Amino acid sequence: MVLVWRIEADYGHFSHPATNYSSLTYPVPPKTTVMGMLGAIMGVQDYLSFNAMRYAVVVERLEGKRQFCFNGIKDALIELDPSKERNGFRKGRKQFYRELLVSPHYRIYCDLSEVGKDVRDRLLFAMEDGRAYYPLYMGVNFCLASYSFLGIAEGCSIRYDDVMVDSMVPLDVDFELEDGKSYTDVRMATRIANGREFGGFRDYLVETSGRSIRCRDVGVYEVEGSRVIWS
Repeated sequence: MVLVWRIEADYGHFSHPATNYSSLTYPVPPKTTVMGMLGAIMGVQDYLSFNAMRYAVVVERLEGKRQFCFNGIKDALIELDPSKERNGFRKGRKQFYRELLVSPHYRIYCDLSEVGKDVRDRLLFAMEDGRAYYPLYMGVNFCLASYSFLGIAEGCSIRYDDVMVDSMVPLDVDFELEDGKSYTDVRMATRIANGREFGGFRDYLVETSGRSIRCRDVGVYEVEGSRVIWS
């Protein structure tokens, strides 16, 4: 069962899961982030059952990245204590910078074949109705996102000597870097355990302008006119 859906927002930010704060962002949502999105759609906080799924991300639109400056609360508890004031006045703010993706639009393929039927049924019911029981956002809570359900698709696995792949690809695949394209490599988690313990880190190549990646001697999954590699 391959579930196909699209998510989009004005801005997005996907932090490395091992950090409390990171100014830099991944160019695409990691699997663990997609798991959280699916949990929000179906209204559950425990989304570990999605560890069993495979997924692929296709960049449909991404207008680069920009650095934004934010005002945050600095030492909030100290600031609320009048005895800690100096010269009778303290601003109580600290500026920080964060890199945001501009107009991120992704098409996401989720192979739920190994996910329990009850979970699949609940998720499908919510998506067919266009629901999201919890707010859906593009990585951080100030980047609200919307999604559209594109349907359940059938596909097949094919091995090619030379093929253009639409999704990100594992870095150990035999790929070719072509002129005029924008590439970046990322290291992302592929599973999460209780206590937010992340694991299964794997390196990927992403073409950030939404163009395909030329690969050789590789197996791909063809679905609805796209060729993707499962992660």
